[in-house]
Amino acid sequence: MRTRIRHFRKQRGLTQTELAARLGTTAATVSRLETADMTVSTGWLERIAGELDVPVTDLLGAQGEHSPACMGEVLRGGGVAAFAEPPSLPPSLFSHARAPMVFQVGEALGPYMRGDLLVADCLPVAQAAVALGRDCFAASEKDDLFFGRLVTLGMDGCLLLPPEDGAHPCNVSAPRWVAPVVTLLRNYPPLKT
Repeated sequence: MRTRIRHFRKQRGLTQTELAARLGTTAATVSRLETADMTVSTGWLERIAGELDVPVTDLLGAQGEHSPACMGEVLRGGGVAAFAEPPSLPPSLFSHARAPMVFQVGEALGPYMRGDLLVADCLPVAQAAVALGRDCFAASEKDDLFFGRLVTLGMDGCLLLPPEDGAHPCNVSAPRWVAPVVTLLRNYPPLKT
């Protein structure tokens, strides 16, 4: 049975060895559990879910093409910080993305409100020219993440303009990927009656 153990382990920044130490087992066992080379019992699922701080049902979630990578929080100036607590979202939100990535806006930035969730579709740089003129995320060769309007793109670099007034452009050298925003999810405050 395929699980999402690897997804959540990496999201928490743990190596197989670190997770194994927490579980009182070996890295080889964690590897076999992640790749379905051994049967994952209910006991294992409960222990792993406890260490990764996720519900057991999240470990059993679908691993198809629409399983999102929860990336981080968008900051002023186009920076992105890792999520402290990744959001749990229904798969229907990712239908417009082949390789979905989820980001949350940390504070009001241009047209975006604090708390907005942005679903982006990760593209190889060679295919990302279709995203010119759109709000995108990009990863540098050192895995730093940036956000803004994609104004130039080449294999050696791209330029992103963050959405807030007066922000300096982000020059991303040798981008590994570009991910245009394809879905915006916004919660409005409840009405007072």
